[in-house]
Amino acid sequence: MLWKLCQNIISLILGIILRIRHYLYDHGLFKSSTSPIHAIVVGNLSIGGGGKTPFTDFLLDELKGHHTLGFVSRGYGRKTHGLVEINENSDATAVGDEPLLICKHHPDVKGVVAEKRIVGIRHLKNKNPQTNCIVLDDAYQHRALVGQTYILLSKFYNPFFQDKLWPAGGLRDIQSRALAADAIVITDAPLNITAVQKENMRNQIRRFSAAPVFFAHLEYLPLKPVFQMDPILPKKWGGFCAIAHPQKFLGYLKEKYDIKEQLAWRDHQWLGEKEARILQSKLATFGGQIDGWITTEKDAMRIAHLAPWKNLPLYYLPIKTKINEDDKEEWKKWLSQQL
Repeated sequence: MLWKLCQNIISLILGIILRIRHYLYDHGLFKSSTSPIHAIVVGNLSIGGGGKTPFTDFLLDELKGHHTLGFVSRGYGRKTHGLVEINENSDATAVGDEPLLICKHHPDVKGVVAEKRIVGIRHLKNKNPQTNCIVLDDAYQHRALVGQTYILLSKFYNPFFQDKLWPAGGLRDIQSRALAADAIVITDAPLNITAVQKENMRNQIRRFSAAPVFFAHLEYLPLKPVFQMDPILPKKWGGFCAIAHPQKFLGYLKEKYDIKEQLAWRDHQWLGEKEARILQSKLATFGGQIDGWITTEKDAMRIAHLAPWKNLPLYYLPIKTKINEDDKEEWKKWLSQQL
């Protein structure tokens, strides 16, 4: 009871601080710089796990062929500072796991990580003057940059309008910031969502924003090896990850594969020799009952270059975000109108 009261008090104080911050930006007392190239800002109001990386991946696919693209990220969790260009041979420690994943999926898109996103945008503009659209992941709270299009993501099973500010809830920003969105995408929605369910969510969102609301789902793809492996897949599996909300990933593995053990570390944790030894000890060849391990593609980015992991039978589960079929036409129409 006392802890709950403390959480609510901290949330209240955080809400006051955030409102003051937004007021100062809204009235020009804190400086903002407008992007010189059309910038599409992707983000959410929650602390991690909003589906930003798969949605950014999807968005770049949607824009390819129509625009010369660039990608800018903060590079959360990287061990470098300042501006760093991303390429297929980059190390996750230098650029972050999520930007590296995006780069590997889109090697034709020039990308950088930079704490000051405007610096990253100007760098790409100077190096590639033909660039006419920049996609930024996780920049919704980065008020120092003014983008041209804002896309707010919110999880279907924990939408922002039903959540509270941390630590009483999982929000990192106030609900009223949804007003800045040009579109709101409900991620991780079920394929069989009904028209009534969608309209109920849209009505709830209209309390905070008049932006169009689209629904998107995750598609799971066949397993891929992290390293060169025997083409015959193992039969008995373990699952592990270091992501914000591991329940859905681990739950899917449990449904799809013969999972004997599951492990979860904190979001973005760097998995090193200690963790590799834990996984190795559970393999059948070391007296355990597991023939192979499955992780997320994001986690695979952090371990693919590490020597202690290279002898383990490791696979990752690729995922794709897709707009639900009955929203697809309106989504494409909306997106084409932004640029």
